[in-house]
Amino acid sequence: MAKTTFKTNPVALETLLLQCGNGKIQLPDFQRSWVWAEDRILSLIASISSAFPIGALMTLESKSGSTMFARRPVQGAPNSAKDMTPDELLLDGQQRMTSLYQSCVRREVVETITPKNKMVKRWFYIDIQKALMPDGDHDEAIFSVPEDRRIKTNFDKDILLDLSKPEYEFDKLMFPLNRVFDFYDWHTVFGDYWIAKGEVAKREVFKNFKKDVLDNFGSYQVPVITLAHDTSHEAVCLVFEKVN
Repeated sequence: MAKTTFKTNPVALETLLLQCGNGKIQLPDFQRSWVWAEDRILSLIASISSAFPIGALMTLESKSGSTMFARRPVQGAPNSAKDMTPDELLLDGQQRMTSLYQSCVRREVVETITPKNKMVKRWFYIDIQKALMPDGDHDEAIFSVPEDRRIKTNFDKDILLDLSKPEYEFDKLMFPLNRVFDFYDWHTVFGDYWIAKGEVAKREVFKNFKKDVLDNFGSYQVPVITLAHDTSHEAVCLVFEKVN
């Protein structure tokens, strides 16, 4: 009987992203740089918010505190991640995991590219009201704003949407995506804001948003195919060529 050289397990998305941030999951150095476009990030986030599948990942186990290949942390991970010996190397799924780490976990603006290949800096948001619309399309509820968190028009003279302060987010019912796994503090101040304005019912809106949208992120599982640490160098390279 042939020896099994891999295993497949569902892993919580939050766990995977935290491991990307702390260096437990890293990239083999031959992986190309992260270059995902803004519209692809938006589509990926919309899929998760709707509990739709985003495909499997493939990793390679590290062997006894060492790795087969030179490696590096995912783009945007803290400097401390470089000092960690990873448990696994990510062979397939770099673009998805890096996009999600930067937009959903890291508290810094995301550098990405437009469909016209223009480099931009973006923050990502969920429109709470659109996300709660019956039979609504989450693609329309997920959006991004420039680095100053203001959407402008008419040659930047008019501000269409200003999210530059937390109270503006509360007032417009716009949820910052980088709080999806750590929303308690934001939610607390959100509730205090609406109590002070005498609109306590807005807290019920957030309760429904958590149940219908945020819980999809918290419970999301990603299939992970893990190659055994004793998989040969040649086999790993062959697998990498096939999945990329």
